Amino acid sequence: MAHFILCSKTVDASHVAKLVFKEVVRLHGLSQSIVSDRDVKFVSYFWKTLWKLFGTQLKFSFAFHPQTDDQTKVVNRSLGNLLHCLVGERPGLWDSLLPTAKFAYNNSVNRTTEKSPFQIVNGLTPRQPVDLIPLPPDSRPSASADSFAQHISNLHAEIRRKIVLNNASYKFVADTHRRTKDFNKGDYVLVCVHSERFPLHSFKKLHARAIGPYRIIQKLGPNAYRVDLPADLHISSVFNVEDLFPYRGTFTPPPFPSEIPTTPFAPLVPCLPPTPSPPSDRIESVLDHEIVTSLDGGY
Repeated sequence: MAHFILCSKTVDASHVAKLVFKEVVRLHGLSQSIVSDRDVKFVSYFWKTLWKLFGTQLKFSFAFHPQTDDQTKVVNRSLGNLLHCLVGERPGLWDSLLPTAKFAYNNSVNRTTEKSPFQIVNGLTPRQPVDLIPLPPDSRPSASADSFAQHISNLHAEIRRKIVLNNASYKFVADTHRRTKDFNKGDYVLVCVHSERFPLHSFKKLHARAIGPYRIIQKLGPNAYRVDLPADLHISSVFNVEDLFPYRGTFTPPPFPSEIPTTPFAPLVPCLPPTPSPPSDRIESVLDHEIVTSLDGGY
């Protein structure tokens, strides 16, 4: 189930924590883990200390790693599409339509589970405006507490089974187009760069699609590697395996710091500027001569 909460960009970590307790914890209890990006609010000392006291594990995502929190990105994209349809020509009223978007999202049937989030969490579909129409008495039968509990148990078992089946089919389709890549520490690779990695207005359309070769300095897992990038790029050095390609050319790699010769150099002797020679007034030769007289009779 998704919760859409109004929040300003300028709030601090304590205000975000109050919103979480007010809108999420009071309905579902404390979470075992929280997946978030590395925003300054989520890496602050207050946020880490608070959830450590509650026993909640904080998991931070890396850039361009769909395996971490791609589900959150899909939900955000779905929320954007819902708000575009609801606001129409009145985009300034999006905040008042947020509860409607939340109800519509949680009441929509998921393709994988074939159930809505309301059905998965509560075990039944909430009443909608269409339910105000008179229905036959047998369309909504009443069940006892035991049958309702059994219904919830069977429902969750069925949903788990469908999730496993759909994940297996998705994995089979994805693996048919996937090439296994495995790099070792010290390998040289080409790095595929995206405009989102760079600061705003610093990435141009004619930038190279791949840069390198650069050396891999650490393997963080089967899908993440740390690359020895130049410091002047000012981007994260952790890349997904999909953005790395093996370098098959030939070049002379730069020496490692341990391979740089440490032989002592001869001290440099400062070069003194040459002393300029004094100007000379000696006449080398006379090429021509002429006598000039003045009006006073002098020369």
